[in-house]
Amino acid sequence: MLTDLLNGFIEEMETFLDGWTRHMEAAGYLEHTTAKRDDCIRSLLGVIEPMKKHLAEGKPVEFAYIMKNSREIADSLIMMAERHKARGITAEMFFGCFKTLIHSLDDIILSSPAQSGEKLRLYIEFRRMLDCVESIAISKWDKQSRDDRMKMLERTDRILTLAKNKYENIFQVTSDIVLVTDSEGRILEMNRAAEEKFGQNAIGSAVWLYIGLQPMPMGELLKEYPAQAQKEVRLPDNTAIVTLGVVPLKKVSLASAGYVIILSDITCMVEHRARLEQLVNERTAALSKSENLFRSLFSSAGEGIILADRNLGIVQSNEKADTMFGFGSIGLTGINCAKIFHPDGFKTIKNSFADTDISSTETMCVTTRGDSFPANVTTSKLTLGSEPFLHLIVRDITQQKLMEENILHEKAAAEEMNVTLRNVMKTIGKDKEETERTIAQRITTQILPSMQKLAAEDNIEIRKMYANMIKEQLSSLTGINAANSASLMKLSKAEIQICQLIQAGKSSKEIGDIMNISFETMQTHRKNIRKKLGLNGKDLNLYSFLTNT
Repeated sequence: MLTDLLNGFIEEMETFLDGWTRHMEAAGYLEHTTAKRDDCIRSLLGVIEPMKKHLAEGKPVEFAYIMKNSREIADSLIMMAERHKARGITAEMFFGCFKTLIHSLDDIILSSPAQSGEKLRLYIEFRRMLDCVESIAISKWDKQSRDDRMKMLERTDRILTLAKNKYENIFQVTSDIVLVTDSEGRILEMNRAAEEKFGQNAIGSAVWLYIGLQPMPMGELLKEYPAQAQKEVRLPDNTAIVTLGVVPLKKVSLASAGYVIILSDITCMVEHRARLEQLVNERTAALSKSENLFRSLFSSAGEGIILADRNLGIVQSNEKADTMFGFGSIGLTGINCAKIFHPDGFKTIKNSFADTDISSTETMCVTTRGDSFPANVTTSKLTLGSEPFLHLIVRDITQQKLMEENILHEKAAAEEMNVTLRNVMKTIGKDKEETERTIAQRITTQILPSMQKLAAEDNIEIRKMYANMIKEQLSSLTGINAANSASLMKLSKAEIQICQLIQAGKSSKEIGDIMNISFETMQTHRKNIRKKLGLNGKDLNLYSFLTNT
């Protein structure tokens, strides 16, 4: 269909522009045109779109019908003709350029893959519509008076002059360095910033001398440094770092073959960037060092450390915590705290999210093997980014609990021993009081009377008898036979008390408990007693000696 052909022209826009430029140059029109690329595209659309509208309305493709009923099909071309006429373009020049447009479209038709018969039919219908457009535009061209053309020309010239002045001012006052070159790279024009940087003598010189690049075809320079790439270049005199962008003038006007080179000074930005990069590197290194130190402390801490999210899912744990709960190299990450803490403790830990202070609780913990152990859990809330997390420090207090239990047992045993000792001391006290009463009574009833008789007797033999009786009575007060009195006089008070308890049949442990001395001290006393009584080296125990002599 003819509509598909017209749409195909739009899809082949680049092919059309290349072909039109080639035909314009061959006809000698290209060097005289000031048309921009966008103007060329609008020219094609100004021809194609009215044709598509005519076909969409179902109107016939016949010369006579269009000339009589659809002359609006040429409105876009007529407006283009008026603008060009106002610029002083002759009818020959305008319609000659229009013919080269048609020739470039002919090339697209002839190169299409359609069958020859189909291509011929489409070509004939297309050319009929173009003949109508061209005829109507020519008729309009001739109807305009000379005075109207002169007024339009003056008005257009004034508009163009104002536009020229505006863009020249922009070109001169911009702080960027702007160089205009020919197709070989020779500088044709430059703005004030370029003159101040390179000097007026740069005009006519190769641009390579001023931008610090090796000579290359301008097409390659355009590929390497397109305007949108903003690549950095250091100028040969090392005074500045700039971004270099190349814009082909053909992008603006098909008749222009040169290039615009734009250099933007970014020296301050590069220096600032270098300082920022250095600062970032320093901060990154410090952060990395701090992170490594933290990881080292975190991993080697003697207590279990757990980081949990708002759902109490574990997001990180240290090696101690992994080992404590029996997860080893697998780690606790991904496990919920509900699986490793007793329900009561878990509830307290969960409530820590609502508390901004550091809190501590004791709870039972469960390992992966199903074992349990008591622990003290310290919790604190923290925020990373915008997310709240709970920091848990878990300390196994199994040994502490065992020590507390042992202390309680030892305390109970000590209390029991104190009761026993108090009872023993009471018994000893009673025995002591009884002994003292007995001794006092015997002294009063036996010894004192004997001493009075001794004092009153003059007979020496009787006095000796009374003295021996008194000696025996005194010896009997100690509970030890008089025969051993001389040896026993060498003993200390504690040793005499030990001898009395031995004589009473008490064991060394019992004597130690009674006298509140250690077993080793008791053994030392026994050795000293044997030595003082002359029993060392004799096969005779202390009990036998004290009871049989």
